[in-house]
Amino acid sequence: DVKTYVVVDGQTLDTAEYALPQNRNFTDAWAMGEDDNHNPIVVIDVEKAKEVWKRRMREARAPLMTKLDAEYFMALEQQNTTKAGEIAATKQLLRDVTKLPELLHATTIEEIEGVWPDYLKG
Repeated sequence: DVKTYVVVDGQTLDTAEYALPQNRNFTDAWAMGEDDNHNPIVVIDVEKAKEVWKRRMREARAPLMTKLDAEYFMALEQQNTTKAGEIAATKQLLRDVTKLPELLHATTIEEIEGVWPDYLKG
């Protein structure tokens, strides 16, 4: 028999002995918890999940920022301060994406996953 193990909070667990969260988007946020009978279970830590989501947002924003950087410098070369200002505002919006109140105040995984602004889609 082949056994599968996962590491959660520094503990190596046999997956046959624990029910794992169905949502696999947040495996980096798995933590040990307890069920109603005080038995150990694997749960998704919401605060850790927020950090995972922020990391994904940063990854999604990186190519957008690179593109905007090039557009910004072109606008400056052309002395188009209006365009440069618009680009700067968009870049600030992207920088602030990880500070959105909906994400900071989320209390469930579903709420966290619901925070993905259209401007991150490129």
